[in-house]
Amino acid sequence: MTEQRGRYRKVVVPLDGSGWGQRAVTHAVDIARSNDSEIILLHIFKPPAREFTPELALANQDDQIQELREQMKQYLVGIRAELRIEGVRVRTQYIEAEGADVAQLICEFVNDEGVDLIVMSTRGRTGLGRLLFGSVARDVMECVTVPVLLVKPEKE
Repeated sequence: MTEQRGRYRKVVVPLDGSGWGQRAVTHAVDIARSNDSEIILLHIFKPPAREFTPELALANQDDQIQELREQMKQYLVGIRAELRIEGVRVRTQYIEAEGADVAQLICEFVNDEGVDLIVMSTRGRTGLGRLLFGSVARDVMECVTVPVLLVKPEKE
């Protein structure tokens, strides 16, 4: 008898370090378990724009940005370790944005990596907030051909 594998072999979870983003991990784990999938925890690091932070430039901005990078890497490693203890196949991917669009980098990674499913959370903005601030989730859905599972924030 041949081993049956699920439809979703590679599941990517874009994380931004927020509690909103991390909520998608639980859903990805459920899917991974039922499909014998690998989870890829993805972070696109976008440092603060230097031109908008002259005060930070004077106060060792490069050191602060490096500290942010390391905190994010440790955050990913921590989630990966927890999931591995639970028996989940998981790895991390860290990409520097350096002026590039976050959604576009997610799409490029998904396409290059052969990802079968994206599980990501949305902040749940509506109306004017969504119009003004855009939506990474919306942009990702427009530039990939794989399914995207959006995890909405819980109502207060």
